[in-house]
Amino acid sequence: MSNLYGDYNQRIDYVFKVVLIGDSAVGKSQLLARFARNEFSVDSKATIGVEFQTKTLVIDNKTVKSQIWDTAGQERCDFFP
Repeated sequence: MSNLYGDYNQRIDYVFKVVLIGDSAVGKSQLLARFARNEFSVDSKATIGVEFQTKTLVIDNKTVKSQIWDTAGQERCDFFP
């Protein structure tokens, strides 16, 4: 059990740290936007560098904080034609 505290002295029982990686233009940023803010945009700009968001949930009377990093995608590289 952790002794971490989040905003407003809310006890955080678990912290999950997640990094989204993958090719460019596959929807990593949209997945994060839907989870963290319940938003979706058809017209979004490419991520430059890294973006970070958090969301705190209560699951089975435990407070779970997720820290999610959205990385810039890499252009697909085919080594074998």
